Amino acid sequence: MKPLFPTRSPLLCLIGTLAVAALLAVPAARTQPPNRFPEPGQPQPIQISGGGTELFRALLDKHGIEPVKQQTTRFMEPDANLIVIVIGSLPDAEWSESLRWARRTIAVGGAALVATDSSSQMFDHTRNPGGRNQQVGLFDGSTVTADWQNPLHTYDRKFDCPFAVPVSPAELDNALERPGRVWSVFRGLTRVTTNQPTCFHPQRFTEEYQYPLARFPESARLNGARLEHAALFAVGGDGPARLNNHGYSFLAMADSSVFINQMVMEPGTDNLELTLRTIEYLQGPDKSRKKCLFYENGRVIEKFDGLRDAVRPPRPKLPPNAMPDLGPLFGKHQDKLVNFLDAKADELQEKDAFHRTLVGPPGSERERKSAANWIEMVAVSASILIVGFLLRRLWNARHPQNVPPAPSTGTGVASTGPPGVFDRRQKELVRRNNVYEPVRTVTREFFAAAGAPNNPGPRMPKLIVTNAVRKPESLRQAIRDMWRLAYGPPTMMTAQRWFELEPYFERLKQAHADGKWRFATDEEWAS
Repeated sequence: MKPLFPTRSPLLCLIGTLAVAALLAVPAARTQPPNRFPEPGQPQPIQISGGGTELFRALLDKHGIEPVKQQTTRFMEPDANLIVIVIGSLPDAEWSESLRWARRTIAVGGAALVATDSSSQMFDHTRNPGGRNQQVGLFDGSTVTADWQNPLHTYDRKFDCPFAVPVSPAELDNALERPGRVWSVFRGLTRVTTNQPTCFHPQRFTEEYQYPLARFPESARLNGARLEHAALFAVGGDGPARLNNHGYSFLAMADSSVFINQMVMEPGTDNLELTLRTIEYLQGPDKSRKKCLFYENGRVIEKFDGLRDAVRPPRPKLPPNAMPDLGPLFGKHQDKLVNFLDAKADELQEKDAFHRTLVGPPGSERERKSAANWIEMVAVSASILIVGFLLRRLWNARHPQNVPPAPSTGTGVASTGPPGVFDRRQKELVRRNNVYEPVRTVTREFFAAAGAPNNPGPRMPKLIVTNAVRKPESLRQAIRDMWRLAYGPPTMMTAQRWFELEPYFERLKQAHADGKWRFATDEEWAS
């Protein structure tokens, strides 16, 4: 859908919001619910686009019409209280979901509006014996223009914005004695402004397409050629439904833009009045239709009250020390209620009611016993907390029991002392989670077997590393670390740490066995 003046859209948004506020707030003024909580600030004004249908939907909401959600249509059957509005493009018009809902609703006595400038064939709601609906006409799809020099033919001298000209019932070949409600939609509206409309070519006037309601000015042209007289802007009809005795209401217009925000609020046009009349006509004479399935460009619109917050009068700011609103039940008497509660609180405080209830009167035996009971409870609670704290410290200080065993030194039993002394020593080391002594013994035995001198000091002897080693410096560093562990100063070595180092120690032993490194001889050391 096309805005009429794109460059004026910000101004239109402001004008549209103020106009709808005046339109909705004044006729439908009703008491607002009480403000239960103070708000930090007033709501910001809502900006609406010129090409949307928010104003149309706001007017539907003002008339008490509720939207039908897309998910609901899967389980819903049309009835006489349903309104189907189809605005915008019509892809695959004959079989589109929106037009099928419009035809089904007309068949049971509901209401429907179709407003489009797409090229599409239109079918009525009856079916012929072959199973297809009868084609009643088509929307051309090309843009209708008019003489911009004639102020009675176009709006604001815009050739692609021709006026819609109402058709009188007296112009029909068979004049109607009692014209129906459908004729009141366009009656007397001489400035209904379109925006790049197309036209409807009727093939027959039947069923819901029974009456021509509006056409274009005499200077109207289509694709450069003068528009034929039969081409129309709007058709419609009302009458008894095919499946029951309810009366349906139907309108079809060759332009969806007559209902967009900018066209509805554009000053000097009759589009707002046309929108209000359309809603009143679709609701029925008793305004019984309160449900609306609203399609915009093939998509179901599920929200009609988007502008309700924009047009609602701003709530007054509450002072910081204001008492809360207690709602409709106590709201009228909340001052008296607060004063009563204050008086009761003062009375209880003066009588010392809580102390007398929990402890007893001052100086009484009950008060003394209550004080002793409170002291006892506090002492017991403190004792429980202290014991729990100590147990937690003790539990955290325990050493883990699932540690790996101490490394075997290969020396069997101790050379001195009674049997079992060495085993007890190992168990004691494991219990303390310090396996430094057996690790030192294991590493010293390995280095002695690898050719280290007797009683060496912290300084490691000279190493000979063959060229077969890819990273000789890494190997040298690993040997230095193990040498420091064997002959360096004592250090803490947990079983978990040795469990991590043992694989590297095994690799050093395997590398020595493979001849990749050795200690230098005395001659090599002297050189």
